[in-house]
Amino acid sequence: MTMNHTILDLKLKNLIHVCKKTKNWHKVGVVGFAMMSNTVDEIALKLGTRPREKNKEPLLKYMHVVNEIFETNLHIQIFHDDIVETVKEVELIYLTNQGDLPLEYVKKILRAYYELRKIKVPNLYKNMTGEGYFDDSNFHLLSTGIRGRKDQSSKFKPIILQKISEQERRLQKKLNTQFEQGDFEQVIWLKNVKKGLDNERGFTTQGTLKDSLNYHQSPTIILKFMFIGVILLSLFFTVIVIAEIFLYPLTIPPLSNVLLIFLGVIAVMILLYKNVFRVR
Repeated sequence: MTMNHTILDLKLKNLIHVCKKTKNWHKVGVVGFAMMSNTVDEIALKLGTRPREKNKEPLLKYMHVVNEIFETNLHIQIFHDDIVETVKEVELIYLTNQGDLPLEYVKKILRAYYELRKIKVPNLYKNMTGEGYFDDSNFHLLSTGIRGRKDQSSKFKPIILQKISEQERRLQKKLNTQFEQGDFEQVIWLKNVKKGLDNERGFTTQGTLKDSLNYHQSPTIILKFMFIGVILLSLFFTVIVIAEIFLYPLTIPPLSNVLLIFLGVIAVMILLYKNVFRVR
């Protein structure tokens, strides 16, 4: 625990003590939500993610963006389901009630905050050296295979890629249960090496760890918006058709089929959306 955290915890403890006497948990809820929000922002910025537009972008949406980036790049989930579910449950009520929350929700916010503090991610603006990221025997094989003659390189390449993939899977499995900065850096470095071998360009350890990751939104985001757009558009036309039927009852026979088509499109799109994008 850092000195800053020690001071912060002491202030929070004193605030809880005061609010406990008054039975008014508003201040603790506001402070707790702010600390939770700031911790998420700090984690995301260390990982190289764009800053959150706090006045426009909900915390939950931002957490999904960060998760998607690292699931796409490294198959690692930064914010686990229990924390995401807590934010999903609390954020809307917090914003709607302007921070006035029952004690039950205040406790959930504080639990989520302390869970977030356990996520020790590296600063991805750190230079990518590769030192200590591969065990000695495998690194010797890697160096021999890539830096040797062309025929030697092609001979070693399948073995090297297999070793890298095995180490990647082991690290990904470990990181999805417990974060360790060294493991996080290592899995990014291995991704960089693997990419270099696949493209037959060799690999480089220059630049920062962040340079090896793609921070653009994946095509799945565009696909999500397409599904939602079709659903909303169909819903809009459905309302128009229903209004026409109420205003002009004689149009029921021709418009009933149109109405069924739009309702069918909505139902199909919702089912497809649920199957393709399972919400965590």
